[in-house]
Amino acid sequence: MEPLLILKGIGFLALGIALFMLVTLVVMRLWNWLVPSVFNGPKIRFVQALGLLFLTRLLVGGFGFGGGHGGHWRGQHGFDRHHAAVCQPYEHPSKTEKSLQQ
Repeated sequence: MEPLLILKGIGFLALGIALFMLVTLVVMRLWNWLVPSVFNGPKIRFVQALGLLFLTRLLVGGFGFGGGHGGHWRGQHGFDRHHAAVCQPYEHPSKTEKSLQQ
């Protein structure tokens, strides 16, 4: 393996970790700014904000990073077939009138 490729991978990993830590810090700051004053709730520490992020991600979106597949309901429970059956292309009124006259 090439050393440049290894360094690039380590750099991307470090950037990902730094961005995740920054998002956690933003969540902590927003919580500590809003929740105590609005709801009279407690302030949280960094580790608690990290847990809150994990809990939210687990409850709302899971941990998959496979975006671009149309979301959770795409292709399940016959949604695509139903969508194709209900959402027919628009027909111009003159075409339907001609077909009724014949």
